[in-house]
Amino acid sequence: MAIKPVEHAAVKGQVLTLAEVAAWVQDAMRSGATGKEVVAVKMTFGGKLQKIKVDVKADASTGTCTA
Repeated sequence: MAIKPVEHAAVKGQVLTLAEVAAWVQDAMRSGATGKEVVAVKMTFGGKLQKIKVDVKADASTGTCTA
């Protein structure tokens, strides 16, 4: 099984907005995420999101993703 990273990062010097996080969640779910995956984030010192990522397992033989 292959791992497909689904990630989104803010423009340098900015942070992610709620709309960007929502779009990332939709992308992850369309890519086969089940909702049980662990999310990795990079945050500012003040606790704001700069980058968000989840790894989705993909079956290389069929091209489908599974958790």
